[in-house]
Amino acid sequence: MILDKGICTVFRAADAASAGDIPALEYTPLHRSWYGELSFETSPASPTEDRIDLQTDARIRVHQCRDIRQRDVVILRSLASWALRAPADRVYTVERAYHGYDDDGPTAITDLTLREVSP
Repeated sequence: MILDKGICTVFRAADAASAGDIPALEYTPLHRSWYGELSFETSPASPTEDRIDLQTDARIRVHQCRDIRQRDVVILRSLASWALRAPADRVYTVERAYHGYDDDGPTAITDLTLREVSP
């Protein structure tokens, strides 16, 4: 797959508060990569009993980074820091990360299932 949709930035949140203070999240860049959009289905309209369905707002493929995991944050443009994001930037959390190989060749990839959130 050709990763030609744009550049995305993955951030990791960490508590930057001093001991005993109210938690204050600080987002640090984890990975920056070209990405391609993958096809996806949104959550079913009537989930079955005892089944937890994940909401899916986007799916993308990036160059492999095995450090990406659930609850990391993604913005679909290149950013050097969290402070540089624009109010119009959509913020996504990683609901699922698949680390494997592209079907078209031996390229190592990571597929991310994303859910849109408010920061």
